[in-house]
Amino acid sequence: MFNRDFWSEIFMALKRNKLRTILTGFAISWGIFMLIILLSAGNGLKNGVTGNFADRIKNTYSIWSSSTELPYKGHKAGRFIMLTNKDIQLLESLYQVEEVSPTVSKSGNLIFGDKSRTVGLDGVKPIYKNIEGIKILEGRFINENDMKTKSKVVVIDVDSNDELLRTTGETTLIGKTVFINGLSFTVVGVCKAQMWGERGLAYAPYTTLQAIYNENEYYQITFTTKGLDTKEDNEIFQTELKRKIAALHEFSPEDKRGVWIDSQMVNSLETMRIFNTINIFIWVIGIAMLISGVVGVSNIMRITVKERTNEIGIRKALGAKPRSILLSIVMESLVITTIFGYIGMMCGIGVTEIIGSIMESSGGLSDPNGMSVFVDPTVDISIVISATLVLIVSGVAAGFAPAWNSVKVKPIEAMNYR
Repeated sequence: MFNRDFWSEIFMALKRNKLRTILTGFAISWGIFMLIILLSAGNGLKNGVTGNFADRIKNTYSIWSSSTELPYKGHKAGRFIMLTNKDIQLLESLYQVEEVSPTVSKSGNLIFGDKSRTVGLDGVKPIYKNIEGIKILEGRFINENDMKTKSKVVVIDVDSNDELLRTTGETTLIGKTVFINGLSFTVVGVCKAQMWGERGLAYAPYTTLQAIYNENEYYQITFTTKGLDTKEDNEIFQTELKRKIAALHEFSPEDKRGVWIDSQMVNSLETMRIFNTINIFIWVIGIAMLISGVVGVSNIMRITVKERTNEIGIRKALGAKPRSILLSIVMESLVITTIFGYIGMMCGIGVTEIIGSIMESSGGLSDPNGMSVFVDPTVDISIVISATLVLIVSGVAAGFAPAWNSVKVKPIEAMNYR
């Protein structure tokens, strides 16, 4: 049955209606093409945003000092709450808390030779690297031995490193002595970290800066948690923690300020919820485009059947079996959806691969602070193939109904059809 004459007949039928076939095929190709583009764009945005936090520990919290906005127990509104060692002791007493890293924050000029740059100097613990997703590009980060010996070592950001090395003739700052606020530090590492504005970053052992500045108050305390796996668990913990800190510093637990508490886990879950919503929206649009292509196939098959009604009547009168007539019409829709669906799929994959290569070579799109926005805009090939197969099956199903109606018409009625 699937001989040369059979296929010649199908392609001749398509050739007689070139414009109609091309327009229907374009709707199919465009549907699958746009589905791939939309999915890849959504993945690129998702990869870019989530990639900023990929190296961070998810079960982390940060607490920042702030000023109150409500009066409480004789205290006026606007009182600034500084975090202290009592807050550290409170956190360490909670069974949900694992490691606590207070931050001693200073700022000043980072100087090497005749080069200088304004930096924020943070005294932290080794765990801070994983909490904040700091990437070491050269050397190492602060370690436990630095903490114990209160070593005057420092890790600087890559932009500060490049700025200080410019025109100096040096190839690396590792092992070199730099000065911050008149104090000498040995550079042990160069890192890439999230930065805000033009100011550079430098990290030193928390114990070193605490000893130098006799610092017992903090603007930030970061800590890791355990057993808080859902948004509800984190919200309950966050509410209880705010209540305990409020009692410790005597401000209202209903005060939305006082201290800021931020959960990386909650942020991550919320981000994924947003992207899941975006994916649903993309799929709805993509499926609507595919449906429009299937409707196009159905319409062209209905028109084709009407135009070939007389031919169908003659073929039936000459003894052609309904099965062969049905198969030839259905195969027309199969050929159209397969060829143009494949074209749309290959074009979509080609465009995403080109964009992906460009993004990979340029490191993706980033905002002014160096945070990724759009990275690796590709889509899973299995999803692409599945969508194309669904389109092909739907196209065949769309062509089956008019074909089935045509073979049920009596030969005499078909030959007299006008």
